Amino acid sequence: MTPNHHPNAQLLSAHAGGSLSPAVNRIIAAHAALCPHCRSTVNRLEALGGAILEDETAEELASGALEMALAAIAAEGPALRQRGLPDDLKPLPPEVHEFVSPAIGKAVWQSGGPGLKILELELPSASSGESFQVLRIEPGYGPPRHTHGGQEFTLVLTGAFKDETGLYRRGDIAIGNEAITHRPIAEPGEVCFALAVTTAPIKFKGPLGLLQRVFNLGRS
Repeated sequence: MTPNHHPNAQLLSAHAGGSLSPAVNRIIAAHAALCPHCRSTVNRLEALGGAILEDETAEELASGALEMALAAIAAEGPALRQRGLPDDLKPLPPEVHEFVSPAIGKAVWQSGGPGLKILELELPSASSGESFQVLRIEPGYGPPRHTHGGQEFTLVLTGAFKDETGLYRRGDIAIGNEAITHRPIAEPGEVCFALAVTTAPIKFKGPLGLLQRVFNLGRS
């Protein structure tokens, strides 16, 4: 099934140019792995960028730098294949295994409320304020109603969810911001696994939002 919800042209261009933050860059790359249309667009943009770089004056690599880089790339593939994914992550599509493998053996599922489990994924220390997670949402459940302190990117890996902005299936990416208040709910049938990136903490609504504000006030 071809995805219906995609990153906009500006995001794809920024991804191809390497100017996105680490977490956002990874979730756009994961979407492109599942979406032939966006993958083709990114490939064209990267090829264009490569052609521009070819016109620039080349700088000599340090002795042995190329060999070391190639050796590191070659070692990564077998290591991932040998490690594999635990049973609770086996439903994830093979195209995104590389994005979740760093969490294996280093993180545990946390409860996000009824029917929702969250697995934190590792990010570079430079990703201050960002989160990168796997969500496991049972049919009929979802996170509490919320808005955002920044941007939120949610990529569906299995199953589907629906919120106030539409229906999202495998490969679709939902992008939220401060102007959007929603509550995603997993559709009946298959468990919904999703990758999620937030660039700032989400802001809950209703009684949970009041508790969040009181808690944050107490910490200030």
